Amino acid sequence: MSITVIPAYRVVKRFVKDVEGLPADAALDSLWSNLRTYVHHMLSVTDAAFADLGQRMAVAQLGDPDPVALARALEEVEAAHAKELAEQTLRRCAEALPRPDLSARVLLLPGDGQSKVLTSQMRGVLGVSLGSQATLVFLWPVGPWQQWFAYTLAHEYAHLVRNLLFPRWMNSGRLVYQKSQEPETLLDAMLAEGIADAFALELCPQASPPSIGALSPQAEEQIWPRVRRRLATSDTGEIRRFLFGDNDRVPVWTGYTIGYRIVRRYLDGHPSARPATLVGMTARAVLEASNYSPSLVRA
Repeated sequence: MSITVIPAYRVVKRFVKDVEGLPADAALDSLWSNLRTYVHHMLSVTDAAFADLGQRMAVAQLGDPDPVALARALEEVEAAHAKELAEQTLRRCAEALPRPDLSARVLLLPGDGQSKVLTSQMRGVLGVSLGSQATLVFLWPVGPWQQWFAYTLAHEYAHLVRNLLFPRWMNSGRLVYQKSQEPETLLDAMLAEGIADAFALELCPQASPPSIGALSPQAEEQIWPRVRRRLATSDTGEIRRFLFGDNDRVPVWTGYTIGYRIVRRYLDGHPSARPATLVGMTARAVLEASNYSPSLVRA
C-alpha cells in the first residue's frame, strides 16, 4: 500500500501570506486561483473529470474566508499535528484492511469556517474520495475535531479500497462502473456509505456519527417504501436527495442511516464477518444476505 498524506494546509498558509495587504476581493481571487492550480496539479494522477471536480470542491469548501481567521485555523491544524495523526490512522486502516495495490494521495485542506454544515453537522471534518487515487479532507478546528478527523479518514479509506475493487469513472455527470458499464445506483451509494461507516466505527468505536442514527424506527418504516422503489435509480439528483435528505419529504441522512442499518443487519447475521469483509461485496449481495426489514431494526 502506498498512501501519501499531503498537508496541503501548509501550502494554503503560504498562499494566505502572499495576499497580505491586498484588497479583500483581490486577495480572495488570488487565493482561489492559486488553490485551483495547486489542487489540479496534485490530482493530476486521477481521471481528468475527478481532477476538475476536486479543484472545484476545494474552492467551494474554502468559501470566502477572512484571512486572519483562516491563518489562525491553519496554525491550529498544524499545532495538532494533523499530518502525523492522518498517517497513524491510515496505518491502522491498512492493518484492518490490507491492500498492497492501493496507491493514493490524501490531501488535507482547510474548509469553510463559516459553514454550519462543516463546523456543526460534520463536526469540523468533511471527506470525499475521488476514485481510488485521491481523497480530499477538509478541516476546520472546532470542538474535538481530531476525533472526527480519524473517523473520517477511516471512512474514506474504505471508500478508496472499494473504489479500487469496483472502479468507476465520470460519464455525462454520472458515475459509471468501468467493468460493467452500468451506472451507480442509489443502492450502491447507500451500501458504500454504510460499509464505510461500519469500518470506521470498528476503528473508532467512541465515535457517534449522526448520519447512522438519524431515523427513528417509525421514521425508517415510513420512508423505506419510498427508498426501496428508488434503489435502482441512477439519477444523481435523486441519489443525493435520498442519501442526505431534502429537509422536506426525505429526512436528513436517510440513505446513510438505512445503508448502515442494512450493513449492521448483515454483520449481526454473519458473526464471523467484519466490515472489511463487505468492502469487496456488491451492494445487491449485501442487501439480499442481510434480510433487512425496517420493522426488525431498532435505533
